[in-house]
Amino acid sequence: MSEPIEVDIFADPGLPSRLVERFLDWVAQDGRYSFRHDRQQIPLRDDGTLDLESVRGWSQEHGVDATVIVTEIPRTAGHRPKMTAMHPADSLVIISLPALGWFNLTKRLRGVILQSLDVAVRSDGTEDELPDLDCGVVHTQGSGSEESYYVASPWWWSGRARLVLGMVRTNEPLATAPKLSGAFAAASATGAFGIFFSSIWKMADALPTWRLGLISVMTIVVMVGWLTVGNGLWESRHSTNSLREARMYNASTLVTLAASVSLLYLALFLGIFTAALVVIDASFMTETIGRQSSVRNYLNIAWLSASMGTVAGALGSSFDSDVDLRELTHGRRQMMRYWEKSEG
Repeated sequence: MSEPIEVDIFADPGLPSRLVERFLDWVAQDGRYSFRHDRQQIPLRDDGTLDLESVRGWSQEHGVDATVIVTEIPRTAGHRPKMTAMHPADSLVIISLPALGWFNLTKRLRGVILQSLDVAVRSDGTEDELPDLDCGVVHTQGSGSEESYYVASPWWWSGRARLVLGMVRTNEPLATAPKLSGAFAAASATGAFGIFFSSIWKMADALPTWRLGLISVMTIVVMVGWLTVGNGLWESRHSTNSLREARMYNASTLVTLAASVSLLYLALFLGIFTAALVVIDASFMTETIGRQSSVRNYLNIAWLSASMGTVAGALGSSFDSDVDLRELTHGRRQMMRYWEKSEG
């Protein structure tokens, strides 16, 4: 039996590294490949492309047969987001995690790594037909001994939508919400007034459901807008060197913040609703609003109070630390790669 091919996997810190660890737990050491995982932030060149020379240097130190890069940096070929690129001449595979989308990432990454390696380590660098991969459509770049391949979605628009969702996933909005604990504390303090002021009870009882819903949307939009502008998270065309990339980065930032703020809003709503059930006596509410109270009244009070609190929490709100802010979005993390490179 031939010796397994030794493969180094270099993965960005965060979600890419965690997913690679899950992949290694699943694949173990099979008969074809022997994997080694290095948690490394992949450096960037000045033009925003991956610094592959540095990665090749890392691989040469270990003397491996093939190299896999798993990065959170979005990569495109024109309008097409690249899921994976395969360079048979260098036995190199580059996987852009955001292009794999939001769902079933562990399974998708597993298939992409193994199928891409089968292409990248083949002995013949040129073939008459393109390799067949399940994850998308294979395209050719270069020619002759330098011929390489990349995989993109069959439809560029759905691929770009999946790329933006994948960027949101790597931003990890569930982890972002706790970083707004200061804003949440201000929102809770303001929202609590809705429990003790009868005028808010009457207003909540008088407002129709559609208006309460509209107020909720408006408050979330206000907080997302404040966090984006106030913390300098909006990417300009000059910062990304491309209007299309700036739109993509900004879309992922807005969706990430909207998801995080919505989670805080839901937590605030549930907290106020529970407190209202404990504090407000049903008979006293009936007397105050002039008709028989019900659970719906408690829900409406919590709904309106959560919106009030969110607006108050938005004013002057920021993230709990500069570290949290620097690690929040793709644009911020990409700038950190430049700073670290210039300081190094």
